[in-house]
Amino acid sequence: MKPYIFSFLMIFLAMQTALAQEDGQPSGCSITDGCLTYQINGATRYDSDTYIVNYTLTVNCDTRLEYVAFELPAGAEADQPSSFFAAQPDFTVQDGQRGNKNGLNTDFNAIQFTAKQQTDISNGASYTFEYPISIEDYNALGSALRVQAKVAGSEPSLVTFTNFTDCAPINQMPACRIEIDNAVFGLTGVTDNGDGTTQVSFAIQNNLPDNAEVITIEVPGAPEGVTVNGANNGGVYTSNYQYKTTYEGGVITFDAQNNNGYANGAIDYFVFNIPTASYNPEANFMLSLDTGTGFAATSFNPTTCSEDGDITPLPVELLSFKGKATPSGVNLEWETASEINNDRFEVERSQDGRNFQKIGTVDGAGSSSVSHNYSYLDYVAITGILYYRLRQVDFDGTDSYSKTIAIKLKAGPGSGKFAVYPNPANGTKVTVSVAGTGADTNGGIIQVTDMSGRVVFNYKLTAGNPLVEVPVQDMNLAKGMYVVNLLQTSGDKQTQKLVIH
Repeated sequence: MKPYIFSFLMIFLAMQTALAQEDGQPSGCSITDGCLTYQINGATRYDSDTYIVNYTLTVNCDTRLEYVAFELPAGAEADQPSSFFAAQPDFTVQDGQRGNKNGLNTDFNAIQFTAKQQTDISNGASYTFEYPISIEDYNALGSALRVQAKVAGSEPSLVTFTNFTDCAPINQMPACRIEIDNAVFGLTGVTDNGDGTTQVSFAIQNNLPDNAEVITIEVPGAPEGVTVNGANNGGVYTSNYQYKTTYEGGVITFDAQNNNGYANGAIDYFVFNIPTASYNPEANFMLSLDTGTGFAATSFNPTTCSEDGDITPLPVELLSFKGKATPSGVNLEWETASEINNDRFEVERSQDGRNFQKIGTVDGAGSSSVSHNYSYLDYVAITGILYYRLRQVDFDGTDSYSKTIAIKLKAGPGSGKFAVYPNPANGTKVTVSVAGTGADTNGGIIQVTDMSGRVVFNYKLTAGNPLVEVPVQDMNLAKGMYVVNLLQTSGDKQTQKLVIH
């Protein structure tokens, strides 16, 4: 039994309307027996060794549901302490027993939900049941699973789902994937349909706290004849959420119509068809996810997946590559775990995700078995979505590319006002940007004072220096408010407050 945070798991989710079988779900996932309709909704991964199985039971007659029991492997229990089940307001739960022990009514091992006196599920009402099961027990169920239920005044109803694993496939990311901070993008397959079209399918995991609103997939070469089957992806597969889909200018846009829950690690699947003559396995697909408050994107080349599913890595062991829009431009950071014969990193930028240009070079560490951190500031005046990648070059000229990341830059540097960030500051340093103020070309002085006017930091700016890192930790500044002054050679002065936590 595992001590989960039960409020997060929400084993029972009451629903007052029936869930209709979604288009594309295999036949036999919904069974009606008498006045009861049993529906398998699916299964999802909860953690590294636990799945959550989800059913809906609809009572179509005017007599109340007494109990429903779902089969478990012989000798197994649901992967959850019984004390949690006992606390449920609508049902009491007998977990992992057989026969008439502890109130169970089945002749097979099961988890049984017995309606409490005040619980009335009848007259077309539905209830959705969820319970956790270990991966080992899930696999032991095989393809057939029995469910037994009873309404008042009737004999028990017993149905068997003969294709249980088809009705409840596990939603998880494929092995061939690219992981970035806000999302995971994975290639689930490329299939020649044999009718002149090729099917391409991606999975996207949203790790942001807000629901995904728009998913885009840019098809290389913008071919005509790209199709997405139906507003909810039709019979090709079953998506977890509903979308209005359009294809224009080489970009498929999935505009979420029902996106509640597509957040915090939730996954969905996106399938489309390309004319086979137009499909180029060497070209990059551009994928993006936008929640309105957060954004993630990458490029994906199907041929970069190796036999074991991993994306072909750089010759160096790259732990991370990320970027962030700042008042000074786009700040790129990456970290390596080890390096062999690493001469340099060339930073490349693109506005369309396809055509990249070198914008800078950062020296590598040669050969090293310890981690190294690198950064590069792209002082760019372009706004919108910008794409970045690293070209790693060995001493012998051998090169390889990192994944592509995308940054949404809403405003470029050079506004004429200097910026101090992060603010409030609680780290080791703050950055002062003077881009576009005149001090970056003519020089000046950065001065930090406490509220009594005592100068605690002074730095002389030279021409061509658009930003300064202020060493907060080295100055041992106490928590409180400070004043940052920009004193320009022209005599102009700009001031901003700085709060240190």
